[in-house]
Parts: sequence; C-alpha cells; structure tokens
Amino acid sequence: MLTIKDFFALDDLVNNKWGRKAYQHVDYCGLEPIMPPENYSYFCTPVNTISFARTGGNGVHFGILNGVGEEACGPVIMTVPMASVNNIVVAETLEEFLGIGCRNGWFVLEQLAYNASEALAYYASQDEDLSEEEQSFLSLVRSELQVEYVPLLAERLAYLKHQFLPQLQVKPIE
Repeated sequence: MLTIKDFFALDDLVNNKWGRKAYQHVDYCGLEPIMPPENYSYFCTPVNTISFARTGGNGVHFGILNGVGEEACGPVIMTVPMASVNNIVVAETLEEFLGIGCRNGWFVLEQLAYNASEALAYYASQDEDLSEEEQSFLSLVRSELQVEYVPLLAERLAYLKHQFLPQLQVKPIE
C-alpha cells in the first residue's frame, strides 16, 4: 500500500536528480507536494484530513482522511475552495488516486466540482498535448511508484461519496 512517505520519496528523487532546476525537467501536473503534510486550514478543509499536495491553482488541495503522519494512505479528499461543492472523495487509497492521474495528471480533477461529465471524459482518454516535463513526471510516478492507470468513473465516485463523505468534519463558518 502506497503512503504519503512514498509520494514524498518521489519528490526527493526529483530534487536529488535536478535540484533547483527540477521545474526545467518535470511538471508536477497538479500534484505539488505539501511538506511537511499539514491540515491546509481553508474554511472548507476538513479538520480530520492531512493535506499532502496542492494543484497550484485556486487553493485546490488533496488530503488524506484521518491521516496521521507520513504513513497515511487514504481515502483521498480533494478540497476545492472556490466551488459550491467544496470536498469530493476522489479515491479510497493513495495508490488509486495516483493511478487516476498517472496518464493525464491531477490538475483537471478540480473540474469534478464544476463539470463532472467533462472531467470524467478527460480522464477516460489519453491527453496527447502534455508537455515533455509533464510526461517526465507522470513517467516517474508510474515507474518509481509502480502505479498503473485507474479509470475515473461516476459510479466509483458515488460509492466513495456515500462511504466516506459523512466522515468529513468541516468547521462551521462563523
């Protein structure tokens, strides 16, 4: 079972290989590590999650439900502060989550909060327009973490919502 620690080891590999010039060689495809993992304390971030990555846009971030330290492995919650639906359970495990984005990245996942059918269609096919840097990072995810593609399906998201969304604890807005 993959853990946050394994995900951070991938970032260590990137930094050891390219150092401060890493962004000339890899694009994190909407999965920029948050180190150390912490609760990202947006108004809508569940207090019982530990945030481990962000997309780099509009405060969107990913957290592990009831995560404790670097051994946390799932379920994965996406928090989208700008949307009317702020939290979406996207995967039961970190491995499933990484598999969802290992072909096209994770940035477009935020569209689940705005136009789910468009996001599902995007993840159902291979994005042929990815940059060399994006392809480099996705290749590292697949090879170093031995992740295989996992389809993003509406039925699976409905199951995850039913199973885990009631467990989220969000502070009331004052």
